Amino acid sequence: MQGFPLYLSDYPNMDSDFPFHLSINQINTSFPAHRHDFLEISLVTEGRGVEIVNGESHSMEAGTLTFISPYQIHELHSEPGHPLKLFNCTFDLSLLLGSTKVESDLYHFLVGETRLGDFPSYLQLEKGEKDKFERILYEMLQEYEKDEPGKALLIRAKLVEVLVWFFRLRHARPINETQTNREPTRLQSGLVWKVVHYVQTHYNESLSLASVARHFHVSSPYLSDQFKQRVGETFVNFLHEVRLRHACSLLASKELSIISIANEVGYNSFKTFSRAFRQRKHMTPSDYRRDLSKRL
Repeated sequence: MQGFPLYLSDYPNMDSDFPFHLSINQINTSFPAHRHDFLEISLVTEGRGVEIVNGESHSMEAGTLTFISPYQIHELHSEPGHPLKLFNCTFDLSLLLGSTKVESDLYHFLVGETRLGDFPSYLQLEKGEKDKFERILYEMLQEYEKDEPGKALLIRAKLVEVLVWFFRLRHARPINETQTNREPTRLQSGLVWKVVHYVQTHYNESLSLASVARHFHVSSPYLSDQFKQRVGETFVNFLHEVRLRHACSLLASKELSIISIANEVGYNSFKTFSRAFRQRKHMTPSDYRRDLSKRL
């Protein structure tokens, strides 16, 4: 997208088996407009300011809870003399979605068409609600900073609890009438969300814009246009990014050859894999593996 500023392509712990990070941050002035392909939850505990999500602004104060979907453009500005202190939780979509009933319900919440256009991306919590979310997030943070058995399971359970409570509360709040008349936008957003999830779960298969368009019963030009508008990049570039993210994770292990990794993440041609890797990482897969081994 023209004029889109920062694209944040990574976060701490991203390339691990449990792509999740939680921290408490302070924004003294502002955090510039940015987008990313992971999900983000924030809860303001102190301060005042403004957040802008996809061009729509809302106030931020203690108790403002925001859920940012992949590729939403957002920025934060604190009020002079009132820096924003907030929990910031980032995680990958793959952490939550699968085939069980609970995960199917989460998929409905996260990518269901009726959720994307009808509801705002934030809630202003009442005192009791704020205390509940703050307690859960503190418990998550304490667990995240330890290395105890079952750590990933417990964090995931608390993350699901945060999301379910968020969607319940958001669904219970009155809907602004102006938001109920955005059917085309809602449907288009829902389609792109589903395509993003589809790519993230089928990246190692033989995918193309045409094959994915057929799968979702739309034309290739239509999908290409909607994807570029809402994601801010082409379908092909997005597919490369997803595949290479998984490749980087696999390169941390020396058990697989680089050729095997290329096949594992969906590249039929090693030459294509190597070229795409160099273009985006500015080094060869071998150099990346060597550099990674030095840091471990």
